[in-house]
Amino acid sequence: MEPEAASQVARRRSALGVVLAALLHVAACAPAPSQDPDAVKVGLLLPFTGACAATSHNFELAVLFARDQINAGGGIEGHRVEVVSADTHSDSARARQSVSELFAAGVRAVIGPESAEIAADIRQMLDDHDIVFVSPVVGAADDQAVSCATPWFRLAPSSRALGEALAKQARLDLITNAALFYTDGAYDVALAAAFRDRFLSLGGTITVEDPLPSGAESYATHIAMDDLSKTEATVLSTSPRDAALLVNELRFVDQRRAHWYLSPLLKTDLLLENVAPGALDGATGVTPKISDDTADFRTEFARHWSGEQPLDGAYFYYDAMALTAFGLERAALAGGQPDATAAAAALRAGIAASTGSRGEAGGWDDIGTSLHRLHAGVDMYYSGLTGPILLYDCGDRRSGESTTWQVEGGQIQN
Repeated sequence: MEPEAASQVARRRSALGVVLAALLHVAACAPAPSQDPDAVKVGLLLPFTGACAATSHNFELAVLFARDQINAGGGIEGHRVEVVSADTHSDSARARQSVSELFAAGVRAVIGPESAEIAADIRQMLDDHDIVFVSPVVGAADDQAVSCATPWFRLAPSSRALGEALAKQARLDLITNAALFYTDGAYDVALAAAFRDRFLSLGGTITVEDPLPSGAESYATHIAMDDLSKTEATVLSTSPRDAALLVNELRFVDQRRAHWYLSPLLKTDLLLENVAPGALDGATGVTPKISDDTADFRTEFARHWSGEQPLDGAYFYYDAMALTAFGLERAALAGGQPDATAAAAALRAGIAASTGSRGEAGGWDDIGTSLHRLHAGVDMYYSGLTGPILLYDCGDRRSGESTTWQVEGGQIQN
């Protein structure tokens, strides 16, 4: 073959490879018809595309890893667990459409999504269709128990707990005054309020407090240098996209090395990739603490997925799938339910009964054995990677600690 012809063939093959890769990605993010009519289906809702897509693939792998562990042990009552993934597209309206597709696929529970705003938006849809909702990384706005008709299982510490932890860290760092920026979502508002209240109670001063509109093209009008020049630190509770925009605009008008304090949702390379080099070096953030920080989970995860390492959120997604499996096994033991409402109630009760510390503990690495023991009548609870799972009646986590992380040399360091 002539060199020019060979080159054209290579280009066509390359283009075809790109198209096939794109089609495979779309297919992976859309609910697929089940190959097993008796499979127990669990929905997974993540932003595989859009502004918040950076971590979704890793979190999906965590859920699939847990699924494989469950199925290797025999599944639920002898039936395989099938995970049906769907894409929020980082957008509430499109997320609602994806939820409808999960309903059509016959899922019994939905795990996800990452966005607190999308989670709050779809919650009523799930309740109305008797689908159990398990949110791995979306915590409640507050620690206080709230009465509710149907529990919403949220495995992350509340935004109030994390905001207070960020304020305590700032005071430990001898910060006496700070600027506080946050966008208008419920999670960011609650975290900012918790930071403000605890920071003030510890003797700090808020010199600037400015709620920001999400998704703005510029925050220049929110930058008042006369006030910001007096601050020792700037606190951000926004999406990574909005944070990057504000950081870059602030750096353009103010070359000082003020200290940054960042919310848990900003612990992502997506933020660092979109700010000026070195702009966030020295920044401190807070994040939910992972209790099982041994190498075992990381090693097994990497072995299962060709060397890929789990991100922090992956631990919460694994726990969400494992806890859902415990609940499904308990619901199966309770017998066939007369309708969807009763089946959902049995699953919620099964999940709630699998938390706490009553009975014998089952860990992440022996899910199959634990499900067999549950089936045999042994009272088991799930002992998670993220620590003891203690919940309020409404499903909010009342346990769970936080830890800090920093940005050094343009990279996140735990």
